[in-house]
Amino acid sequence: MNVENIFTSFKNALGVSYLEDRTIERTVGVIHSGTVYDLWITVDRASFHDAVAHLCSEYVPHLSVISGDDLGDNVALNYHFTVGWGERYGEVTFTIRTLLPKSDLTIPTITDLLAGAQTSEREKIEFYGIDVVGIPDSRNLFLPEDATIHPWRKDLEEETAKEVKRMVKWEGRNE
Repeated sequence: MNVENIFTSFKNALGVSYLEDRTIERTVGVIHSGTVYDLWITVDRASFHDAVAHLCSEYVPHLSVISGDDLGDNVALNYHFTVGWGERYGEVTFTIRTLLPKSDLTIPTITDLLAGAQTSEREKIEFYGIDVVGIPDSRNLFLPEDATIHPWRKDLEEETAKEVKRMVKWEGRNE
């Protein structure tokens, strides 16, 4: 799998919405060593769904997880995929990153492309307060339905601590 060809494919598909890329190259293995790649692209939120659709049209991706970062005025969402599995040192991790301003924490669901994304998307709804537009089921999975905070948000620290203590008590773990 040629890294530059992958990046070029996304640049051509997304145009100015393709903001940046980076590659992390690692040597793995002891007896039989090889090189593996971690590829990252950052895209504009408006073309995020198109980026995932392009990935699905070019490869057979596996969504590993969606991670997030509270960056102050923005929340970064990192969709971590793997492609090229089944061949020694052929698997590549591919992360599509986009930034959401806290004043508008919306992103389209990718469950129409990868149904398995729903659990990780629901987690981001609960823990960051993201509005995942079009998700088939947005009920809480991890927090009580009456939870009023988003524990991974850094701008709610004092309020979050009180609410987390209340939730732990709700689960019967706080004496």
